[in-house]
Amino acid sequence: MISEIVRSVDAACERIDVAAVLRAVFRQRPQLRTLAEVLQARPDLLTSGRPEGPRAIERLVGALLEAGAERLVMPRCGDCGRERPLTGLGDGARICSACSNRRLWRANPCFICGSTTLAGRDRAGRPRCRAHPPWGATDPARELAKLIAAGPFGISPETAQQAIRSVERTRPGQLRLAWALEDIPGLLTGRGAEGPPKISALAQALIDRGAHGVVVPLCPFCRRTTDLKQRRDGLRCCEPCRNESKIATCAVCRRVRPIGGRRYDGQPVCGTCRQHDPFNHRPCSVCGEMRFRQSRTGDGGVCAACREIPTALCATCGARRPCYFAATDAPKCLPCSAKEREEATCAGCGKHRRVNNRTATGEPLCGNCGNKPKPCAGCGGIFRTSGRTPEGEPLCQTCWAKHPAAHRCCTQCGSVERLYRHGQCAACARAADLREVLSSPGGLVRPELEPVFQALLKPPPRTVLHWIHKVPARRAVLKALATERGPVTHEILDRFATAPTIEYLRAALVAAGALPSRDEQLARLERCLAKTIARVSSAEERRILRNYTNWQPLRRLRSLPAGQLVTHGRAETVRIEIRNVARLLEWLHDGGTTLATCTQDQVDAWLSEGPTTRATVRAFLRWTSRRRPQPTPDRAGHQHLLLRAHHRQGPTLGPGSPPRPR
Repeated sequence: MISEIVRSVDAACERIDVAAVLRAVFRQRPQLRTLAEVLQARPDLLTSGRPEGPRAIERLVGALLEAGAERLVMPRCGDCGRERPLTGLGDGARICSACSNRRLWRANPCFICGSTTLAGRDRAGRPRCRAHPPWGATDPARELAKLIAAGPFGISPETAQQAIRSVERTRPGQLRLAWALEDIPGLLTGRGAEGPPKISALAQALIDRGAHGVVVPLCPFCRRTTDLKQRRDGLRCCEPCRNESKIATCAVCRRVRPIGGRRYDGQPVCGTCRQHDPFNHRPCSVCGEMRFRQSRTGDGGVCAACREIPTALCATCGARRPCYFAATDAPKCLPCSAKEREEATCAGCGKHRRVNNRTATGEPLCGNCGNKPKPCAGCGGIFRTSGRTPEGEPLCQTCWAKHPAAHRCCTQCGSVERLYRHGQCAACARAADLREVLSSPGGLVRPELEPVFQALLKPPPRTVLHWIHKVPARRAVLKALATERGPVTHEILDRFATAPTIEYLRAALVAAGALPSRDEQLARLERCLAKTIARVSSAEERRILRNYTNWQPLRRLRSLPAGQLVTHGRAETVRIEIRNVARLLEWLHDGGTTLATCTQDQVDAWLSEGPTTRATVRAFLRWTSRRRPQPTPDRAGHQHLLLRAHHRQGPTLGPGSPPRPR
């Protein structure tokens, strides 16, 4: 509307990008709304030079004249008629600062001599001229320093004067501090909320210079130590407490909540409705979508999704992540900031939980009570709200993921999809996070890890991001790989974690060619059998069982035809056999017997006490009997033990059948 009015008044403005001029001069929408209303009623203010209307007309005309306008005229002062910045207002017309000061002096003559050179007001509020200033012939800073030094603070007048001048440099300000301290002597000992705003800074300056007993005033409502620049109920308070007092009925949702802004018609709206109102949405300088600007930049502003939080080393957890207060000495990452939220009794469920939201009256709510399930506008189900349509209707998580409003353009690769964080799609975020987790302490990725990096770019992006941020064991493996030396091998992965944690990562690396393929069932079986054999307490019997395992079951599995892998069933059969042999040897050892001295009755007793799978020790007993160097009376006994064990396995041999020849 403003652009059309300007071009209709001055044809030379057709060559000017009026919209760009407006964006450069006016940073807030209310100023543009007021300017549009005035120009729609009186477009002649652009060319008449009359000092009427808001000062925004003066700023607009000046910017357009610099851009090349020809017929526009700058407004002139309503008193002196000169072309000056019209900062004052008098008799309905804009006036310059000099004329505004002259009007002020004429209306406030000195009550002593009647002079119109106003310098300030005395303690009774009467005007004083420059020849008779309110402080007279004294120095306000020196008098205030004497007043402070006379108190029980243990500080000299000279030191107190230094603190006063560092906080307040002007004589009128120093005089106001002295008057306030005379009226309320306890301003420096805890009653600072009843005095002027500079009392907090003065108390801190005195403490820094060694004063004792001085108390920096707390906010009388939230009891926090902060700047008390606002006023509420006659007391100085902080900004949040002042905002809590400004509660009204929202014109959109009809709830009683703190005022977050006003509509075009002046009606109050809460902060949530103000953000959802399309009237307050402007193009994001990053993604270009019409959204509420979360922060301002040199290019205009960015929405909440595109706002880039700087990365720093968190002072709490020590991880390098996007942090608040990144430019300070104590940056804090997003997870640590969420954990440090205050805890209180939830007004909804009554449980003591972390505060996630608040009611219209300021009562705390937990995360569950602060986001109650609502009917989804997409499927109609009752779910928690994960997003909203451009019209403000709530959507559940499933419907929001499918809605076109959730799909936006990535700021790095340009793909249109549901963004992962800060204007980045999942693929771009995956690449950045992989670089970070695979980097060594020096910030570089080892050349040996480049195949691993390329391999992890092939699985779905959100799956890899889940590994990095939601599965601590896999993230620990990747961080450990960054500190290792040499290429990544199966043996290195075997040292880091157990099978459920590492096997998916190993399979992804093998599928991408970063690791050679191997028989995982056989490798897993070898690791399991090594642990089982280690349970045998006798070194000699442990050696016998290890030799049997390597030369009998594992040898058969390793000699399978090329391309044939060990199945789970074959591996489980060998695992059960060796586990039962180890249990037999443990049982014999607990009974004070060894494998060489055991009897048939002992083997029968062990077989009868357990399940039928114990008969799988037949092959081991047969192998040990064959390994004896020469026939002895014990050798036949071993054969008898072998046959009785085989009899438990099935009806191959009858109770009275003779033993088979070897």
